[in-house]
Amino acid sequence: MRRKHVRAVAVPIAIGLALSGTLLSGSIAAASVAPRPESVLGWKPCADYKLSTYEQITRYFRALDAASDRMRIVSLGKTTEGRDQIMAIVSDPQNLTPQNLAKYQRISQQLSQGTVSDKTARQLASDGKTIAWVDFGIHSTEVAPTQTAPQFAYDLVTTETDEARSIRRNVVTLFVPNINPDGTTKISDWYMQHVGTPYRDSTYPELYQKYAGHDDNRDWFMFNLAETRNLGKVLFHDWTPQLVYNTHQEAAFPARIFVPPFKDPSNPNIPPEIIRDINSVGDAMTQRLDREGKVGAVSRQQYDQWWNGGLRSAPAFHNQVGILTETSHASATPKYYDPATFPKTFPYQGVSTSEPSAFYPSPWKGGWWHQSDSCAYIESTGWAYLHQADVDRFQWLYGSYRMAKRAVVAGGDESYVIPADQADPATATKMVNVLRQSNIRVEQALSSFDAGGKTYPAGSFVIRAAQPYRAAVVDLLNPQVYPDRRNPDGSPERPYDMAGWTLQYQMGVTVDKISAPFNVNSRTVTTAPVPPAVVPSGLPKYAYAVDTRQNDSFAAMNRLMARGVAVTRTTAPVATSLGQWPAGTFLVRDPQVLAEAKRYGLTVAAVDAEPSGAVAVKAPRVGLYHGWGGNADEGWTRYVLEGFSFGYQQVHDADVRAGNLSVKYDVIVLPDATYARMRDGLKAGTIPPEYAGGMTAAGVENLRKFAADGGTIVTVDGASELPIKGFGLPVTDVTSGLPSTKYYSPGSVVANRVETDPVTYGLPANLDAYSDHSPAFVPNADGISTPVRYPEAGILRSGWLLGADVVAGRSSVVNAPFGKGRVVLLGLSVQHRAQAHGTFKLLFNSLYLSTEKV
Repeated sequence: MRRKHVRAVAVPIAIGLALSGTLLSGSIAAASVAPRPESVLGWKPCADYKLSTYEQITRYFRALDAASDRMRIVSLGKTTEGRDQIMAIVSDPQNLTPQNLAKYQRISQQLSQGTVSDKTARQLASDGKTIAWVDFGIHSTEVAPTQTAPQFAYDLVTTETDEARSIRRNVVTLFVPNINPDGTTKISDWYMQHVGTPYRDSTYPELYQKYAGHDDNRDWFMFNLAETRNLGKVLFHDWTPQLVYNTHQEAAFPARIFVPPFKDPSNPNIPPEIIRDINSVGDAMTQRLDREGKVGAVSRQQYDQWWNGGLRSAPAFHNQVGILTETSHASATPKYYDPATFPKTFPYQGVSTSEPSAFYPSPWKGGWWHQSDSCAYIESTGWAYLHQADVDRFQWLYGSYRMAKRAVVAGGDESYVIPADQADPATATKMVNVLRQSNIRVEQALSSFDAGGKTYPAGSFVIRAAQPYRAAVVDLLNPQVYPDRRNPDGSPERPYDMAGWTLQYQMGVTVDKISAPFNVNSRTVTTAPVPPAVVPSGLPKYAYAVDTRQNDSFAAMNRLMARGVAVTRTTAPVATSLGQWPAGTFLVRDPQVLAEAKRYGLTVAAVDAEPSGAVAVKAPRVGLYHGWGGNADEGWTRYVLEGFSFGYQQVHDADVRAGNLSVKYDVIVLPDATYARMRDGLKAGTIPPEYAGGMTAAGVENLRKFAADGGTIVTVDGASELPIKGFGLPVTDVTSGLPSTKYYSPGSVVANRVETDPVTYGLPANLDAYSDHSPAFVPNADGISTPVRYPEAGILRSGWLLGADVVAGRSSVVNAPFGKGRVVLLGLSVQHRAQAHGTFKLLFNSLYLSTEKV
């Protein structure tokens, strides 16, 4: 396709906001033919044994943008590792002028917020263009979507069929060539490095996203990752697309692609119109595949609509049609699939893999499969999706408005108040900003007010349910009640991801639900700043006290200790100028603490006299176990430690096998993993030798010796299996070996009762924590502390729990002396995906145990 315009076009400053980033190609270049992908990549996209890196793909997108007035590239921000994350906007040239593009963006925003009259909304829907998002490469090991992007972009820009012209005329396509650029380059380089060797399809030995790995698609209501924040701004603030298509690659075998409708259960907070729309768009996709002879599309398998944390999931709570496809064969290596090896049925509902059925009407019969086959399926579903965006344009736009208005009405007088006067106001502020990143409307009180029979101080936050994204508000701030779904054998049917995630429970924030109307003098919150610090007016007689109930007090202490400032902690309650504070209160005599208090919004009081029994704290030398193959729990642990200024070193299998661990470390943390995985690691012969083998039995013995000689071992969740089995620690996990019919906790929030212990300093008496098939302990020897226990009843707080009687009254945390050292079993996911702020202190206190001295 030749370019029609050759003159430079000045771009107004305002368009920078309109394009959700900085224009990379704001001017139109000399006329030229749009380059085919292979002319830049060096091979045809999706060729056998070839994977392009993010840099190569980006280079092609820039070349296509330079040659075509049907595409504009914008920068969304930097990735975690500093790459420039881009998005292409594809439409007709007249739609892509700065003025028109800003107009269509503004129409989409106005309709999504439901702030205009019905008459105006109908006119806007007539005047607007469907905003349709399509993305690639969120999971870097699912290689075909990423490799499809260049060819699909070329075809979308250059194809001259009536369908293609109509799509470009009526749709503004937000084309995200890669959700996880860092990982794409790593995986592509790894594969290309090993093509022609036995390790061509071996496991990448690290997390492909620096902190999250595969969990980069589990961050879409929390926004911890740079990539999620970049794209969440586009999704929920700047562009508010009506449709979102998220491409993946893990279909239930032997199906060639999964396409909605999703399986049950559906989250009751999702608007029913969204459920219907997802089903109809999915059916259009599978219809197109069959019309093109692309058989093997399955629906109603694996993927449900319960969870709120994925890229295709979160949009449904924002009145956006979230579509997921999962294509088969995540490799550039071709393979023959023998139908004789196919399972007889799919995992759910006993659907046959060989006979036609309602949701698998055209079974795939086996044979050779190439990466190009997967890519072709992805592009066909993409065209079907954009066709639907085109032909039903008015209803997509007006429907966005309609759902927003209905949400406001449904919200009624329901509100949620986050009091300013809670134990950890800075963490409450962080929660507010999580909500704001979802574009949930938040107010902050400018003066005290009464609501629900209580008086709330100025600075408290208010979230009204009567707002366009009510579904997200209600879903995040209320307990989930997952339905009891069973397989034919009576075992629980596994949820796709988490069963319960209530935000304030995970973060340890007090939130009051108010059902009656009230008035408050407030301001609209864009981004909530760090709360003002509370500090003494003069010099204390002995020391400054820092409230250990605030998570960020640990970050402040770590920063102070790094500068050589002395820090101590109380071992009993202490009298301060602000009343009696609990055991574990930090004491600092250096006034540098005041600057840290301001930085983090901490509460600091004065202490008049040195308390008895105070212990000195020294920055611990933390070793974080790192097994090859990538462990997301290890990555999230790194994220949390860095976020709170804890220094650490990764401890590799070779380090553990070498021994002498006490020379480098005071404490070693074992993130969630099985004993066998840590001991045995990746199987020899499946990966280059330097990555195979685990820590081995010798490494387990070295860890035991490290603890016995005075070190501290801290285990997270299932990693408790290692010291129990490998050290002979006198503790029993009462859940070990139980079938799921007896005990099942598939990612839920559970209640705990807390007693004072050095591991629990700063925690409330009643603690909500995240459980994912988590253990429960009974000590078998004297002197073992069990400071956190499950209650006898009322254990489940949000989600699904079978076998509550198994863990009732048992311990979830154990602090056990071991020789000259100790082992701390944190039998909960205390740092779960960097969401569980309410239990971070269990990890932080455990790290300090290794160096606290009287």
